[in-house]
Amino acid sequence: MTAQVSVVIACYDANDTLGLQLEALAHQEGAPAFEVLVVDNNSPEAPDAVVSGWSDVLDIRVVHASEHQGVAYARNVGVSRSAAHRIIFCDADDCAGPRFVQAAASALEAAPFVTGGVHTVNGRSFASGRPAVWKELSRLSATPAPRDVVRDAYPVFMGGASAVERAAFMEVGGFDQGYVPGAEDNDLGLRVLAQGFTLLRVPDMTLAERPRANATGAFRRSFDGGRMHMRLCAGHDLWSVSPHLHDPEWWRDLLRLPGALVTTAVRDRSASGRRGLASRAGLRLGQFVGFVEYRIVGRPIGQDRGLGLTDAPTSQ
Repeated sequence: MTAQVSVVIACYDANDTLGLQLEALAHQEGAPAFEVLVVDNNSPEAPDAVVSGWSDVLDIRVVHASEHQGVAYARNVGVSRSAAHRIIFCDADDCAGPRFVQAAASALEAAPFVTGGVHTVNGRSFASGRPAVWKELSRLSATPAPRDVVRDAYPVFMGGASAVERAAFMEVGGFDQGYVPGAEDNDLGLRVLAQGFTLLRVPDMTLAERPRANATGAFRRSFDGGRMHMRLCAGHDLWSVSPHLHDPEWWRDLLRLPGALVTTAVRDRSASGRRGLASRAGLRLGQFVGFVEYRIVGRPIGQDRGLGLTDAPTSQ
């Protein structure tokens, strides 16, 4: 059957997690015919063997994105190779819910840009496999909010749980590699609204996200996100409207970190407590570095918008 939807999975060094995501896609309920493109972005170990294990139940192929490193570029390459005019994005280390594809495809009939509902599911469920993840995901999303049109001054666009109509995506310029890592999705959301397109929030397009494995990983991810958020604020003039800066005031929370470190050391030595503090510290320190770079020093905001959309295929 001709694919009506293309599912694009940006992939870097994800062989340990990719299989679960492909299993979730193989068990989708009520989905239209869809293809899966695993976009290998210079993985140390190629995902071909994992992908081949699902080729009998999925219309699936590997696409290579080798010229640049980053999820925005990889997703753009995936769009450029996709067969369908409706494209869904998900990540190689998450687990789509049972009606993820159906909900996204349906929502794209109403709007050209869609952002889904992401729930962090405990690591024990991920270790137990798809049925356990779906059970937990069902519990967390038991009473989802209705669909609504995003009109926020700072729209949240979940890049790893989103869908786009190809022509509109091309018109806004695709993802911008200059905001990687951590802000490429919200940059796209801001441009979508600025150019007058409709962005639809679809909570029943559910996806399970893994918690960070350890405190180091949580710190690194949050630091990158905080630094890139300041670049985003500079590029879109969000200094007065970003909730990440004012709820609470980011610099006040930064000053509270030493006290939080002592409190955690005394009262909460659990792995989750350490991860939470590491995430908070990474965010605020990343924001500080980004504030100095983009607000005080005034580092120029370059553009790598659409990188990969017109690349010729290297191999498939």
